[in-house]
Amino acid sequence: MHTRQTNDILKDYFYDKCSHEEEIEIQKWLTENDNSLVDQSFREIISEIQMENHELSQKAFEKFQKATQPQQVRTPRPGLQRSIRWMQRVAAVLFIPLLFLAGYLLLDKKANTHWNDITVPHGMHQTLTLSDGTTLHVNSGTRVIYPSDFTENKREIFVSGELFADVAKDPDKPFIISAGDVHVQVLGTKFNLRAYENIETVEVALVEGSVLFKTPTHPNEILKKGEMIQYNRTSQKIVRDTFLANLYKCPAKNEGFYFSNLPLNDIVKELEYYFDTRIIILDQKLGDSTYIAYFTNGETLDEILSNLNTDGQMSITRSQGVILITSAAP
Repeated sequence: MHTRQTNDILKDYFYDKCSHEEEIEIQKWLTENDNSLVDQSFREIISEIQMENHELSQKAFEKFQKATQPQQVRTPRPGLQRSIRWMQRVAAVLFIPLLFLAGYLLLDKKANTHWNDITVPHGMHQTLTLSDGTTLHVNSGTRVIYPSDFTENKREIFVSGELFADVAKDPDKPFIISAGDVHVQVLGTKFNLRAYENIETVEVALVEGSVLFKTPTHPNEILKKGEMIQYNRTSQKIVRDTFLANLYKCPAKNEGFYFSNLPLNDIVKELEYYFDTRIIILDQKLGDSTYIAYFTNGETLDEILSNLNTDGQMSITRSQGVILITSAAP
């Protein structure tokens, strides 16, 4: 394709204006061409697109969700660090929207800023210490994109999954975690964020300090210590609750599970990541049922599911390494 034609289609791709034929054409071009040529095309178009276009970011995130849901989590090599500008040829189509969401425009202007991109495999955990002293306890199946150094007037990272953040205090540089349409902003605090891309409920539980929780429909939700907020991405409704902050346990720190009024669909997704075991709910009514449950004594997956089934409404079986959940026979 000619450069001008390529750039026009790339811009339309980000703005979700491509025809099906154009999407196929640009995806084929991305996967077949050299990384340097791909990067050059991005450099030429990003100067024409404004970073503050939140509608564009949201569309990019939604496209990224659809593209990545069927994919398995990648296992990072130890010490993996790469510039977010450097796209692997085999993953080019999946990376495009996330690159944009992660601030590609800004990064391109800061040649010395390198971004790390890690994904924690199912059944594992990882602790990250950022350049400002912030500690992230990252749960299974979670992807985090963060800079080697915070060089701007804010400290921003990008997350899909769950982590517990112990944010270093810096009154001059707010710390922002972006998870698609959800943003959590703090100066220095401790909180748990659950925002997996294929789980409907986004949850923030504040253990210390205060945070600002922002969504397109709720731009100014302030939480205080011991408060929890849950945001449903489908209905765009939020629910507030309270908890005992000093007793809070989270899987990202391998302490246990704290499920507060969550549907079984969301609970089993997190259990899948944590225990690296496929769980399928065959009855949608069961999947929509909500539970309040805490597990802090090192319970096994079977023990957790058994406790969730104290009313005997579920039939839980294993078949070829997969757990099947359906309604119990009357």
